[in-house]
Amino acid sequence: MLKRHWLASFALLSAVTLSGNAHAADLRLSATSSLGLSCQVAGARAGLQEGRVGGFVQGAYCRTGVQGQGGATAFDAGVTFDVFDAGLVHGYVLGGGGVQAGSGVLFAGVGARVGLDLVPVEGFLEAGVQRVSTVLAPIYGPRLALGVTYRVNVGDLSRFAGTGIGAAVDSAPGASSAPESCNLTSEQDRAAVRSATISAANQVLTAAASSYSAGFSSFSYQVNVGGVSISGNTATVNGSVTITLVPRGSSTATSETYPGTVTLVRSGCGWRATGYSRD
Repeated sequence: MLKRHWLASFALLSAVTLSGNAHAADLRLSATSSLGLSCQVAGARAGLQEGRVGGFVQGAYCRTGVQGQGGATAFDAGVTFDVFDAGLVHGYVLGGGGVQAGSGVLFAGVGARVGLDLVPVEGFLEAGVQRVSTVLAPIYGPRLALGVTYRVNVGDLSRFAGTGIGAAVDSAPGASSAPESCNLTSEQDRAAVRSATISAANQVLTAAASSYSAGFSSFSYQVNVGGVSISGNTATVNGSVTITLVPRGSSTATSETYPGTVTLVRSGCGWRATGYSRD
């Protein structure tokens, strides 16, 4: 029974669609709230991010805090800029403006996103200050928000600007489609794809093992990278993952191999995983 539960959970992980980074834009759809810490009761946000820069628009229902008065709507737009990446946590600064109950609002703050690269769902928390303009005097106060985001990769936005970033691979012997400043040969570029694939697989498998550790007494895995195919700023890697575990309460090890394909996008001089499908 424990083995079946584990295999089902791994199949679920392998079915998800992933998100990318530089040269691969993410559409972000979020449900937000402030849990009573500021005016926002519930809201929805839609954003787009490419690389470290993002933008969003959102609408929310806000309580007035005045007895006998109903709530009001708030509409905002803002920009974000990622300032650090600590694996599971991405930190960013944000700023923007909007309208709250008919009054203009300006805001700024910091935020953190928490999630796995290989899973399209992440949580976020933002804290900052806002300035609400009224006819008599500006009102300053805290601005807090937390939410859950679903990411959808929408590809390379630069192709719409005619920059040619998404062009086909240079066919010259030994050449790489990486930026010239990277000074990479084709083999070095392919090695970077393999390394990014193994790193992404390690991240997901480690997180999965931790989440389901109650179901087994021993867990190990091996990532096997096969063929690498690069086309411009995208790549695919065929391979497999072999998982060996001992269900809790048993002394017998079981082993299963899962073949699959990882898709990646170029991120500066390296690569970042954006998708996985079971073969």
